[in-house]
Amino acid sequence: MLLQLFEGLPFYALWPVLAAVGVGWYLLICGGLYLFLHRSRYAASARRWKTQLQSTRSDQVRGEIRDGVLSMSMVMGSIAIAFWCSYNGYNRLYASPSEYPLWYIPLSIFGVFVVMEVFEWTFHWACHRSDLLWKVHKHHHRYANPTPFGVMADAPIDMFIKSSPILWIPFLFPIWDVALIGTFATMNFLYGTYLHAGFDPPWMPSPHSRLLVSAWHHNEHHAGSLDHNYGFFTGFLDILFGTRLTPDDKVARRPSYRCTECREPATS
Repeated sequence: MLLQLFEGLPFYALWPVLAAVGVGWYLLICGGLYLFLHRSRYAASARRWKTQLQSTRSDQVRGEIRDGVLSMSMVMGSIAIAFWCSYNGYNRLYASPSEYPLWYIPLSIFGVFVVMEVFEWTFHWACHRSDLLWKVHKHHHRYANPTPFGVMADAPIDMFIKSSPILWIPFLFPIWDVALIGTFATMNFLYGTYLHAGFDPPWMPSPHSRLLVSAWHHNEHHAGSLDHNYGFFTGFLDILFGTRLTPDDKVARRPSYRCTECREPATS
């Protein structure tokens, strides 16, 4: 389906076209959410859900947008390479859902989810353990109080590696193009936008959850402890390797602790 939309474009045109689509999507979604949470008449009401109480500086927002545009272009570069490989028969990315039985689609989506979950956690963990990778990844941690724009505010090479499963998953098993891009967009972009928005409304996962990742968990990774909460969707690997941190863990470790980003009552 998606492959058919861009079929026939040479690679030198395919990447810029996809980049324009991706950047437009990024600015529309993240920009709209930013305006709603920070600049609309509803901003004061939404503030009660803000993870960090202080406002985000305008110069930081400009930096997030600049980095986000470049990084989104790198993500679309991964997609462009995957499409080019499919057009030339090098991978098993396919366009029509009828090419395989319908039951295979949810199975392959689950496969993409598992592969991305493991890869993202492992690469994120490595970025904080390797001096070489940290030199690249620390660019993202310039933003200690991120906004929705922060979801893509990485160094371009960092984001290219994060998006690389789009490149190599179609070499592992056949995958429908909509399933691959849709799963990646849901996990990394849409859910990632929520994680970086810095707002934890009650209908989203609770900060006290042991399994699901909430905006509090990722904000804690940015503003509190760099050594915890590497997961982006579930906390399973953080729990498994002892890097999970919740508000309850902080209270247990430091009974008198009251961090500015916590919305829990002070512990006596």
